[in-house]
Amino acid sequence: MGRMVQAPLNSLTVGSDATQDLWSLMAAASNKIVLHGWEISSDAIAATLLELTLHRISATNSGAAVTEVKLDEDDGAITGIVLSVGTTISTSTAILAGYQWEQLGPLGMIYTPEMRPVIEVSQGIALICNTAAAFEMSGWICWEEL
Repeated sequence: MGRMVQAPLNSLTVGSDATQDLWSLMAAASNKIVLHGWEISSDAIAATLLELTLHRISATNSGAAVTEVKLDEDDGAITGIVLSVGTTISTSTAILAGYQWEQLGPLGMIYTPEMRPVIEVSQGIALICNTAAAFEMSGWICWEEL
């Protein structure tokens, strides 16, 4: 098993722009990464239906850096990079999944071993919101660096 890493997403402001990255995860030039799971939640108190898509990407957005945390503190340096809420979307190479989310409960995925997306070196994955809506987002992303 490789290095396990988690990135907390805590009270991030999402503006009302259509088509923006909620988060993106890029592999370094030296390591593949395997996405184990992710979850987001919203501070919305009224249902607003959002369309989201999970993409493989070749270039990341312009979002803010997120501080990643090693799940085993004895592991080596983290190589993956997470960015949050970018109003310029990442460069998509394929859509992996689509979601309809009403924001009143969490949205996320914990993958079985056979379904875990493998992200090649210098490539990435991003969750893109295709609907304009402003809210505060929290959650997490968990991956393994090989």
